[in-house]
Amino acid sequence: MGKTDEEKIAGFLHDVVEDTDYTFDDLLRAGIPVGVVNALRLLTHEPGTDYDAYVQAIIDSGNPIALQVKYNDLQPNFARGKAYPDLQAKHGKALERVKAAIEEYSKVELYHASSDENVEVGIFACGCFWGTQHQFAKQKGVKRTLAGYTGGEEAFPSYADVRDHKTHHVEAVIVEFDPTVVSYESLCKLFFEIHDPAQTDGVGTDIGSQYRSCIFYRNEPQRQVAEYVMQLLRDKGDEVNTLLLPESQFYIGEAYHQRYYDKTGGEPYCHIRRRKF
Repeated sequence: MGKTDEEKIAGFLHDVVEDTDYTFDDLLRAGIPVGVVNALRLLTHEPGTDYDAYVQAIIDSGNPIALQVKYNDLQPNFARGKAYPDLQAKHGKALERVKAAIEEYSKVELYHASSDENVEVGIFACGCFWGTQHQFAKQKGVKRTLAGYTGGEEAFPSYADVRDHKTHHVEAVIVEFDPTVVSYESLCKLFFEIHDPAQTDGVGTDIGSQYRSCIFYRNEPQRQVAEYVMQLLRDKGDEVNTLLLPESQFYIGEAYHQRYYDKTGGEPYCHIRRRKF
């Protein structure tokens, strides 16, 4: 099964759905996350549906849960299929396609700032970048967001490297925005409204140094604005332990992490906005 909780749950329930009369609505009523149920919809091979088209639909979706579960499902099917050459060939072809898709979605690239003079860039880290990106992407005036890694030591870190604390990067989000529509100060305020900056060991239930609260400023005006917003909170009596750091190289994370909730459905589990200003 997969490594994330969602992948593990989907891998288990994939067999349950196929072998029982449980419906997707039953799973939702039982409290199974929407993202997992959406992956199960993709993973369900409806009778009469062409198998190649079924596999291609999973690939085209870019749904990271469905892709990983299908890959995990195909590996033993292919290995056990030696007695049935035609079946093994079918599973082998599908395995190659899904593996290639996962590899393509797993590339990490160095970020280069936009050449558009009307676009400014902010860099924010507050826990799992899925939820951080989801909240910033909804903000009016934000033109593009990218989930990735910054503040570490190694070039081109992978998600696994960051998760296992091998590179000292944090999960962060690049926010490209139109300053005539939304100010950097407004983005800093949004940042503090979607997490608890008092927490020092992560954000919410996401515990670990890769989830620490940080603002990476790109210039002196950004540093001053961020400090001003932090002081506003402290003047209200709030504890703020957010790190304010100069920007460093930002690596755009794997494609399967980008706009994660758009691909899987559902809402962030710990980035719930609470008005503070």
